[in-house]
Amino acid sequence: MQSNLKSLFQIQTLLQDLGYPDYKRISPEVIDFINDKKLNQNSLIERLKSGEPWEYIKGYTDFCDNNFKVTSGTLIPRIETEQLVYEAIKILKSDSKVKDFLDIGTGTGCIPISVAKQINSYLNIVATDISNEALKVAKENEKNILGKEYIKWVRTDLTESIQLSSPTLITANLPYIPKNQYEKLDDSVKLFEPRIALLGGEKGYEIYEKFFKNLDTKKINVKYIVLETETSIISQTKELAERYFRKAKIQVLKDSFERERFLLISFL
Repeated sequence: MQSNLKSLFQIQTLLQDLGYPDYKRISPEVIDFINDKKLNQNSLIERLKSGEPWEYIKGYTDFCDNNFKVTSGTLIPRIETEQLVYEAIKILKSDSKVKDFLDIGTGTGCIPISVAKQINSYLNIVATDISNEALKVAKENEKNILGKEYIKWVRTDLTESIQLSSPTLITANLPYIPKNQYEKLDDSVKLFEPRIALLGGEKGYEIYEKFFKNLDTKKINVKYIVLETETSIISQTKELAERYFRKAKIQVLKDSFERERFLLISFL
């Protein structure tokens, strides 16, 4: 007991010094992980000191009350993105005409899998990513969480090669961090999480502009788009959407911390 308490205090102090805001919650997880895996505590501490995110060390993260596998080739899902899932579910439950659901840049698959768990099987779900590794992880998460093959996983750039004829809801959490902000990110993000999943170009909205520009509404019957972006560029991203989708209704939505982070684009 004394040894465990000493180890717990040591881990808590380390995580606090490293700037973990929820170090009191994580510390017991670290101790349990060391004991369960029979790891050398000092070796794990060195990994934490290097800035390696705890989620990568343990191999999973919690998102919408499910454990999603994460690897160094996938972005770690953030709690803010859960709101995107809730908005998607709200739309799907309120508009029965929507039969197709497309998630772009799916990463771990956390968005479509979380939606699939809440929505009946009438929904046709397609998820895309440019990364083979991300899609491999997403398929594992689908099997572990849904227990079946339900989602169609497509390796492609954004919506290229995708055709959906029924009214479609699109969700997108694409790279949106401006270059100057990316350079200032903590090393635990810059050195470990995939740059391609974070950097949105010089201004932050270049990937979204490419998405808007290349979206072929003749091939995809788009009715709604819900996207996540950086709070500091929400106005510019909204203006961009207004330029490409002149007849659409565009709303700004807030995340769980009351920050303007999402756009809901409804095609009239």
